[in-house]
Amino acid sequence: MNPDTYATLYGPARPAPRRRGTVVAVVAAVLWSVALLLLGCLGFLELWAEADTGSTEGIPLRRVLICLALAAVPVALLRTPVVRRLSVPARALVTGLAVCSIAVGLAVRVWAA
Repeated sequence: MNPDTYATLYGPARPAPRRRGTVVAVVAAVLWSVALLLLGCLGFLELWAEADTGSTEGIPLRRVLICLALAAVPVALLRTPVVRRLSVPARALVTGLAVCSIAVGLAVRVWAA
C-alpha cells in the first residue's frame, strides 16, 4: 500500500494514547491492602477479646450492624452517579480511600479505648 494513500484516507498517523490508570491503580491497591490488613487485625483482636471474656452467647447484634454498615459504605458510594462516570481505577481509588479512612478510624478508636 502506498503511504500517501493511508494519509489521504485516514489522515496522519497518530500514536496510541498512553494509559494513565497505572499509578491510580497502584495507589488504590495500596489503600485497599492497608484497609483490609487493618480490618483483619481488628477482627482478630475482636474475636480474641470475645473469647477471653468467656461469653458463649454468640456475636452481639451491635457488631453485626457495624460490619453491615462498613460493607454498605463502598457499595453506596459506587451507586452514586459521579463515581459511576469515573474510570475503573479511579472508582477503586475512591472506594479504597473511603474504606481505608473508616478502617483507620476504627483502629484509632480501638487504640484509644
